[in-house]
Amino acid sequence: MGSKVLGRITGAGVGPRGPDVQMNLVVPEDWILDGATLEIELPRNLACANCGGGGCDLCERSGAVSLRGRSDPVETVEVTLQSGTVSDDVPSSRTRRIVLRIPERGGHPPKIEGSEIPRGNLLLSVRAGPAPPRGVKRLGEPSEPPPPAETTTSRTTRPALRTKGGSEGLPAWAWLLVLAVAVALAAWLLRR
Repeated sequence: MGSKVLGRITGAGVGPRGPDVQMNLVVPEDWILDGATLEIELPRNLACANCGGGGCDLCERSGAVSLRGRSDPVETVEVTLQSGTVSDDVPSSRTRRIVLRIPERGGHPPKIEGSEIPRGNLLLSVRAGPAPPRGVKRLGEPSEPPPPAETTTSRTTRPALRTKGGSEGLPAWAWLLVLAVAVALAAWLLRR
């Protein structure tokens, strides 16, 4: 059926992949406030994220990227929105967009013999509006529970600078600079 990925952080320069695509979505404000889970039918063609639909080398100047063939079944993706706040006091909060990067739901890479290049990312932009478009429905709960939150601890200690030889302290060039300043200062003091 559809994708079960609820979200994952990816880096921009993580190697080659298919072209990224973008999709804009308007959903009722309460869906955003509640952190709703959505099932979204992806259209066959989406705008190229590289050029914003203007045409570039990645999309072969068409401005669009095909996600599937004409006879292929409809692809769906399931996302859970992070609950947000919308305030009447802050006008920009009503027009704010939530952008989700969904890995491997974008364009297919070019076919290269023996290559395992992944699909591009789907950049899903969600904002509050009157009603969802056709092909978007709210689910009661995720079809699969989200992965457990990872607990990380942060140290606030500053890492020591290392020289080329591996000893701690300033780099070798900094020591040479300090030595040059000390020699110049000593020479100036001896002339006085």
